[in-house]
Amino acid sequence: MMERGGVVENNMIDSGGSLRDLLSIIFKHKRKMVLIFLLVFLVGIIVSFLMSPVVYEASSKILVKFGRENVYTVPTANGASPVLIDSAREERMNSEIEMLSARNVAEKVIRGLGVNNIYPGIEKNADNKSLTLRPSFKQLSPFGKAVLIFQKNLTVERVKKSNLIETKFKHKDPLIAAQVVNKFIDTFLEERIKVYGVSSGEQTVFSEQIKRLGEAINNDKNELEAFRKQNNITSFQDQKSLLIKQISDVEMEMAKTRTEFSENRGKLQAMEEQSISPSGEVRLGQETDLNPLTTSAIKNKLTELQLKEKDLLNKYTEQSGFVTDIRKEIEGAKQLLANEEKTSHDKAVITINQTLKALRNKEESLKQFGAKYQQELNRMNNGEMQLNELERRLKQHEESYYLYVKKMEETKISSELDNQKSINISVIQPALPPIKPAARKLTQYIILSLILGGIASFGLAFSLEYFSHTFNKKEDVEKRLGIPVLASILDLK
Repeated sequence: MMERGGVVENNMIDSGGSLRDLLSIIFKHKRKMVLIFLLVFLVGIIVSFLMSPVVYEASSKILVKFGRENVYTVPTANGASPVLIDSAREERMNSEIEMLSARNVAEKVIRGLGVNNIYPGIEKNADNKSLTLRPSFKQLSPFGKAVLIFQKNLTVERVKKSNLIETKFKHKDPLIAAQVVNKFIDTFLEERIKVYGVSSGEQTVFSEQIKRLGEAINNDKNELEAFRKQNNITSFQDQKSLLIKQISDVEMEMAKTRTEFSENRGKLQAMEEQSISPSGEVRLGQETDLNPLTTSAIKNKLTELQLKEKDLLNKYTEQSGFVTDIRKEIEGAKQLLANEEKTSHDKAVITINQTLKALRNKEESLKQFGAKYQQELNRMNNGEMQLNELERRLKQHEESYYLYVKKMEETKISSELDNQKSINISVIQPALPPIKPAARKLTQYIILSLILGGIASFGLAFSLEYFSHTFNKKEDVEKRLGIPVLASILDLK
């Protein structure tokens, strides 16, 4: 072997770092590497034992129950039993875990049990070395330090594929560990009741609403009774039916009256038109239905005289005395008939005028009755609307009243259940003082020690090789010194 004083060579790097060179370095320093590996490994194991003191872990399990209101069914196609689906189950479980892990629950547990009872001498030392190394930790109050250590040693996790939540707490004293877990669960239940429970203010609001609605119902009943008495109402429907019938009868009678009025007015007009000839002469005798019996007898007599005149004209001349006499009788009969018809006509006109006047009076009277009935019907309609409004308001107040009474009863029941802690959380496994200490993380520490020992041994070997001043191969001599190697002597050490 040859040396080159004062020159530091990295033979492994210069030779290209081949596997053979690497193995040669390992075999060259194998004893030192084994020694350093064992030393680091043992130190790591010893330190792990010193850093992980003996602690006890108490645990408790609670069951979160969900009602049917959180589940809906999906029918199946083949007629089998429907499938129950709870879409928000994960969210509710996560919410419960977050409430359990909240800082305020930990603070209330520590205040309830006392800082010095859980962590005696916390100002001098702490149960968690990783926290004491923080500069900010030393500036905290004993209570603040206790909260941080408490949360560090507390574990809240859900049991897989179940509605169970497991709470674990680590402490040097097994009794304190169990006591803290049970106190923690009780505190959580109390806080949960405050979140989901019924407040006294809510009950007060319900009571005030019930009282107010009770007074409103009494006022509505009194107002409704007074309205019925004031309007003398027994049944709007019956009274309206009677008024509608009366209005209908009045309208029918009015139509009949108008028809009679039109008929009589037509008769009067016809009589006036027929009584005067186009030449201005008065013509009577056309209204045979208005003539009395005497008029009919005169007409019969006149007809006989006219027939007799015809017979006489067949026998005698017009200048004959018989014809002249009969014609005088005919003229007398005509005059008498005209007088009788005029008298009958005048009487008929007077009668019809009186009938028309009576019909007009009757129509006016019927109009007044119809308007009165219609006014009463309108009043009944308005009264019915007011009555319906009063009844609707009374019904609305009664429904609201019964709703608030039901809510009040529900709040009382809920309050009783809250006081008894009968909620959807059940403690199925209270914490008991653990008999054996919690398992240390030795496996992790052993693996870490092995890794550190390997790094240290290889680091030592490569460091010694890096700082070595010898040439191990003829190639190094030829490359560095520029002279050929004539021979090499084997080192038999």
